[in-house]
Amino acid sequence: MPAEIGRSSAKFGRLSDEPGLGAIMTDLTSGQRFSWRAMTSMMTTGGFLIMGVTGLMLFTTPEGRLAYWVDWSLGGLTKEQWGAIHVTSSLLFLIAGFVHLWFNWRQFVAYLRHRLQRRVSIRPEAPVAGALLVVLVAGTLWGVPPFTSVLDLSAAIKASWSVDASMEPPFGHAEEASLDTMALRTATPVGAIIGAIRDAGFTVDTTADTLRRIADRNGVTPAEIWVEVGKRVPSVVPAPVDASAAWTPDLVDQRFEGAGFGAKTIAQVATELALPSDEVIKRLADAGIAASATDRLKAAAEDAKATPTELLKVILVPGFKLTK
Repeated sequence: MPAEIGRSSAKFGRLSDEPGLGAIMTDLTSGQRFSWRAMTSMMTTGGFLIMGVTGLMLFTTPEGRLAYWVDWSLGGLTKEQWGAIHVTSSLLFLIAGFVHLWFNWRQFVAYLRHRLQRRVSIRPEAPVAGALLVVLVAGTLWGVPPFTSVLDLSAAIKASWSVDASMEPPFGHAEEASLDTMALRTATPVGAIIGAIRDAGFTVDTTADTLRRIADRNGVTPAEIWVEVGKRVPSVVPAPVDASAAWTPDLVDQRFEGAGFGAKTIAQVATELALPSDEVIKRLADAGIAASATDRLKAAAEDAKATPTELLKVILVPGFKLTK
């Protein structure tokens, strides 16, 4: 079987000697012989470089709830486009790597045979490298430093893109919500929202229109439309949280679901709720949830096998208990 594969790869490698793409490329490169092997190596390297650059971009891009709301872009590419290139370049890297192995199959098999014929020995670096990889995966999954520090850095960079509270979406992916849904989530008559959008000079067809479609049709971002609505209908802008109000689980869902509180630290959540950090930590502790001021709400929720919104219910709704 290896011999057949070797003959096939050798035959494939001689494609450049036959009329076709190889001959055409030879002519275009001033007579230099076209090499499929060299091209495969270049494609493998190129895929790796593009994959690395796009991975770095995704490490720093804002959260989707903000990126899609303000039509965020960097280098002329949106978050979705950076992600798409990352996926395709990763696939290119894998395919080019397998083709590279195909071209070099005989050498690869010969090397393995040579190693097996000699005394099998394991280089000391191999177990060390394997152990480090295991530690990397396990440490990331268990959420222990320094791996969490890398993730916290990414979260901090992503959060840093949010510098204007007026450009924050009322809830996650609000741009895909219909005007009927926006009215329901903000407790505002849909007619008032439509009137505000039209007064701002934008066209609206029906209450089933989403802010995404309206924004695309008018050449603006969903955030810009909603800012104009907020100027004309102040009730759509969430009022400051009053922790002493008569909160119910449903009210907490309506006010905080998808509002991005999971990415905030306990100290930041306390500030948003106008409560001392110690009081928030105490209310969580009374419910059996251990958290510190620097912990992110999402991490504390995951430790408690709950959601960030459920932890907000623990903080705001007297007597609220997490379901087991």
